[in-house]
Amino acid sequence: MYKLIKIALLSFLGLLFLAAPALCTEKQLSAKTKSMLIDKLKTESLVIYTGKQIKTYPQHGLVPLLMYLENNNFKDAYAFDKTVGRAAAYLYVYGGAQYVYADTISKPAIEIFKQNNVNYEAGHIVKEIQNRTKTGLCPFEELTKNAQSPAQAYGLIYKKLHPDTAIVYYTPDITPQALLDIYKTLGKNLSGKVAVKVHSGEPGGHNFLQPEFIKPLVNSLNGTIVECNTAYEGRRDTTQEHKQVLKEHGFDKIAATDIMDEEGEMELPVANGKQIKVNYVGSHLKNYDSMLVLSHFKGHQMGGFGGALKNMSIGIASSHGKAYIHGAGEPEKIWTCEQDKFLEAMADADKSVMDYMKGNITFINVMSKMSIDCDCNNNPTPPEIADIGILASDDPVALDQACVDLVYNSPDPNKASLIKRIESKNGIHTVEAAAELGVGVRKYKLININN
Repeated sequence: MYKLIKIALLSFLGLLFLAAPALCTEKQLSAKTKSMLIDKLKTESLVIYTGKQIKTYPQHGLVPLLMYLENNNFKDAYAFDKTVGRAAAYLYVYGGAQYVYADTISKPAIEIFKQNNVNYEAGHIVKEIQNRTKTGLCPFEELTKNAQSPAQAYGLIYKKLHPDTAIVYYTPDITPQALLDIYKTLGKNLSGKVAVKVHSGEPGGHNFLQPEFIKPLVNSLNGTIVECNTAYEGRRDTTQEHKQVLKEHGFDKIAATDIMDEEGEMELPVANGKQIKVNYVGSHLKNYDSMLVLSHFKGHQMGGFGGALKNMSIGIASSHGKAYIHGAGEPEKIWTCEQDKFLEAMADADKSVMDYMKGNITFINVMSKMSIDCDCNNNPTPPEIADIGILASDDPVALDQACVDLVYNSPDPNKASLIKRIESKNGIHTVEAAAELGVGVRKYKLININN
């Protein structure tokens, strides 16, 4: 009988635990300490307790949370907040919060906490957090209403508060699913007929992005893989041969393919160009409504490195357009042009494509198998630096800048050869010139989507 009562009692307590929100236990935080921290919310907007120290923030809104997240996370901290809505809840989840107390909490915030197993307590529950005039939703609640993840919400909030800073998302994972996830985190709806600009890879080389790796993302966009013919002799300088290379490398097995300059080229004006006033691109560009520039970040024997800016400029240029850019407006100087003029001509071409696409374009760089040589090399130097991850942004300048910074900051001593290649060709000058032209900004916030 005693055993049956004991079993029944334990079962009841188990059900009670599952039904109730998980809260801090007395061993974790004493009632006295908790009461003291809650009392601080009478004069402070945010109180963070780590067990060793108390940090207080008098500023209203989300600013205190963002300030704390710059150099800390919430994994070993207790947060006491005056008001927690949807936006704040996403920031707490992104920062790894285990426990949050709110004087006032919204129902959407509660749902976010429950979905992410965050323990919470609240003094008062409201339907939504309103703006200060009580005439509608708080702007940040509206901003994050359709956020698909804490990382995406963090990016939206940070960008709103720092409009001069680009958001670059990052994941150390290099898998087809990670590629799909980081695109989704961008929140970019590439619609209509979507072009996916990749590098088809010169036969003999093997570092280019493999079809099976990009397949889930390309298929999710119902995208067409696009390329243009090369300006140098090889297996990709004619449409017929280039199509055969796409077939040999397996791209035709995952999606439709298109050599955009198969039927010639079209002119794009370059506003305030440094070296060129017109950019010649494959004429089929006009057939697409939006574009994903999907680039393999690596070294380059002429540009120093190849990333989003090179893939958008040289990659979308027609065969003649490639020579025109390389020669800074003089195709006959394709191999002899002054280096910085060539780099600036690439930036000019980037400007023309960005203007033409009118925002219907986004960018992903994959930092794996980073040889010092381009995928256009049929016998590239074996990669030395360790793989870094996948980065994505709506800003190609910030994206390439972030990739270069990650190379320099890599703990791998084998990074030296790639850095030497970048510096020997003054590769960063393309980024500098593109920023000066307004293609994007060099200042960025790197957000790890795996947090």
